[in-house]
Amino acid sequence: MHPSRSDSLGRDVHVQLSQLVPEARFLSCSDIFVQKCCDDPHLCQHGDVFVAREGLLGEANDAARIALANGAVAIISETVIPTGGLPQAIVPNADWTYARLCHALAGDPGRRLHVIAITGTSGKTTTAWLTASVLSEAGLSVGIISDLGCVDGSGENVEHGTGEDPAHCALWLQRIADSGCSHVVVEVSSQMLASYTLAGLECDTVVLTNLGNAHHERHGSQEAYRDINGRMLSYLAEDGCLIVNGDDSRLQRFVNQCAKEHPGAGVITAGLHHGDITASPVERSLFGQTYLMHVGGHVVPVAVTPPVISSVRNGLLAAAIGIRERIPLERIARGLEAAGCISGRVERLDRGQEFAVFLDTPSTGHALASTLASLRKLTHGHLLLLADERFAESLGGWEIFTNRSLRWCDDCLIAPSGIISDNDDKSLLAAYARIDRALASLGDGDCVLVLGDVLRSGMPSGGPESSDLGLVDLVDGWLQLSHVPEPVHHRRAA
Repeated sequence: MHPSRSDSLGRDVHVQLSQLVPEARFLSCSDIFVQKCCDDPHLCQHGDVFVAREGLLGEANDAARIALANGAVAIISETVIPTGGLPQAIVPNADWTYARLCHALAGDPGRRLHVIAITGTSGKTTTAWLTASVLSEAGLSVGIISDLGCVDGSGENVEHGTGEDPAHCALWLQRIADSGCSHVVVEVSSQMLASYTLAGLECDTVVLTNLGNAHHERHGSQEAYRDINGRMLSYLAEDGCLIVNGDDSRLQRFVNQCAKEHPGAGVITAGLHHGDITASPVERSLFGQTYLMHVGGHVVPVAVTPPVISSVRNGLLAAAIGIRERIPLERIARGLEAAGCISGRVERLDRGQEFAVFLDTPSTGHALASTLASLRKLTHGHLLLLADERFAESLGGWEIFTNRSLRWCDDCLIAPSGIISDNDDKSLLAAYARIDRALASLGDGDCVLVLGDVLRSGMPSGGPESSDLGLVDLVDGWLQLSHVPEPVHHRRAA
């Protein structure tokens, strides 16, 4: 992607680097005026300013050589690189500079929006979409950037993917602002924080869902992961609001940090047991739950489809955002109920079967453990976990994944990706047979949790770029074939 900028008449507009990064030192020039930039040397085009993000590219010298050969007119890097006399800027942080350039070249669209940023170990996606539902219920025009996709104010421009790439994030902020939205909800991963994807953005509201033991392989250590999550506060506006999960004591460090760095910012806590906003259960089963939401002496009932406890906690965080936006409590409750099931987040799959089936796409073991613990409490019979092998690998590997899952499940089966294909593989047939026997043995009071890619209108769930059918397709097809609706016979009128 090549972030670039032009005015309303289509004329090129340049961004002056020294104004964005005052600490920059310039070689062979007094400044660099950027009209296009690129961070991939192989994708550089004539006129691009190449940003050498060493953490992503490896050897900066080789990357710069390739970029220059492809037409780059200047180099931005953290160290001196041979450029053959072409302009170069030395900056303290190339990742931050690249992200800041992306937003600047897009016209800093975040400044036209009320930005609500949500981060944490788990619950980000659900909280983001619940928040969008609450804001929409109040009549606000809201866009969203999340793992499930990006949506602008028209609701027509939907793109599956995330905002992790700074250029992609800036582009979608621009689309959302241009579509007339007043608010945008941004799901912020730890990788986005590590790569400074939000550089230059000012957030009206920052939400921290929780802080678990996760992403050690990506960030090096738990302490490094916590520090990276702490960067989220650097994007909070001076008069903004920090919203945290009051049940997670590990987040208190960020509340203290906020009070020190942003004395003018407000803080709202929301949790099942501790916070300004709390909840008490009324009834809960595999078919849904009802709870009472308590806010400052006021109580309102909320009935939602997802049965897991995390859904209530995420709903309380979304409610806190609604309170921050001065939305009446009754409308907040209606917005939470209107959201229904979030796609691929403990999403119920009902084809008329006696037992409960849920689809989930957890990104961390922390999220999976929370879901399994909730389902175990609600399942009076057999709890079966079916997982695509890619999820098992990403959540610790087959052995660790299985051992952890069996703390709550009665059985755990791991299926090969693309389990239904034209390939006459005996291992695929054997895996299908195991799943067929497991599903056929279930009845009333049992529950199945399926970890696999989300079903999307005719798209196979065998994984990216796959024409094979995956685990979710298999389970859905099995349920439909095993539970064919009875035909309705109408008696002819006399």
